[in-house]
Amino acid sequence: MPQKKIQCPTCDGPMSVGAEQCRRCKPSYQRTPEHRQAMSAALSGKPKPHMQGKKRPAHSKLMREWWTPERRESKRLDMLERNPMARYHGLSADGAREIRKAAGQCQKCQSRRNLDVHHLNGDKRDQTLSNLVVLCHQCHMRLRSDQGDLKR
Repeated sequence: MPQKKIQCPTCDGPMSVGAEQCRRCKPSYQRTPEHRQAMSAALSGKPKPHMQGKKRPAHSKLMREWWTPERRESKRLDMLERNPMARYHGLSADGAREIRKAAGQCQKCQSRRNLDVHHLNGDKRDQTLSNLVVLCHQCHMRLRSDQGDLKR
C-alpha cells in the first residue's frame, strides 16, 4: 500500500511523510574524497561471501565436484546446438579477459583502451590462439568494416 503523501515545503510538490523535502528539492549527496577514503579503508580486505560461496560451503563444494570438464564440454555443445549463432563458442568472457590481459595492448595500434578479441578467420568456433588477435575497439570495427563483416 503506498505511503501517504504530503506537500514539500519548498515547491509544494508531493513527498512522503518521513522526508524533509521532495526528491527534486533535496540536494544530492556529494561524495567527498575524505568519505571515499574512509569507505575504502573500512571495506578493504573484507571478504565478500556472496562472491566466494562462503555462506553455503557444502553447496559450493558439491557444485565444484559436479561440474567436471566433461560436463562443461557437454553443456557447451548443448548450448551451441541450441544457439548456433551465439557470439562465442567456447571462449568465455573470463577467457577473453585473460587473452586481453596477456596481450595488454592493441596488436595493431598499441592502444591500451577498450580491447576486443578478434577471430582472424571469422569463425567464432575456432578458439585456437593462432586465430585470435587483440585489437582496440576502433581497430576492430575498422577491420570488420574493411572485410564487410558487419554481422556480430
